[in-house]
Amino acid sequence: MASRYIGSPIIFDRLNRAQQLHLEKVFHDLKIHQNAKVADVGAGGGWLTVRLAKFIGPNGKVYAEDILSRYISYIDKEIKRHELNNVEIILGSTTDPKLPENTLDAVIILNSYHEFEKPITMLTKIRQAMKIGARLGILDRDTDQMRIDAREAYAKTGYILHHINETLFDNNLTNNHYLALDIVVREATLVELTFLFSRELGGDYYIAVFSNS
Repeated sequence: MASRYIGSPIIFDRLNRAQQLHLEKVFHDLKIHQNAKVADVGAGGGWLTVRLAKFIGPNGKVYAEDILSRYISYIDKEIKRHELNNVEIILGSTTDPKLPENTLDAVIILNSYHEFEKPITMLTKIRQAMKIGARLGILDRDTDQMRIDAREAYAKTGYILHHINETLFDNNLTNNHYLALDIVVREATLVELTFLFSRELGGDYYIAVFSNS
């Protein structure tokens, strides 16, 4: 079982990270536009929050959510350093991101979904915060073998095997903060989000895109 990363968020501030993730294309995939209202769930140190806030402009709004108070403090420092006035910081919990209902045009979960202790509960709350037609992008990492293992395990057991699952705790399909795309798709569709497509990104990352249809 992977352990939750609670160290310094500075490790995510790599110079080539935006290029590796094809961030502009990710924003296009999620139809993020000027003046949009977007949530950065599991925002960590605010790396994505800052880029979203600059992209959507002063009349848009970014909800930067995390469950660790030390990261909340770091995000606050970052938005002040970048002189951003369109960010609202939210201290969420493992079962509730505390986002405003029926408000969001898009949600991004970058390198955080595999940390969710209650993924189904969290996805249900996130969907409630999304407008009809809004898009959710989950960016995480896996390998081809992990996808094969996930499919075979589901075919054999009928379970959606998540490294921390609400009903099943003994699976070993995820490690080192990776999570098979197939698991993400099964969990999101379980809460009636519509799977639209996935794309491969750099460094074993993928994006899975869903709609609140």
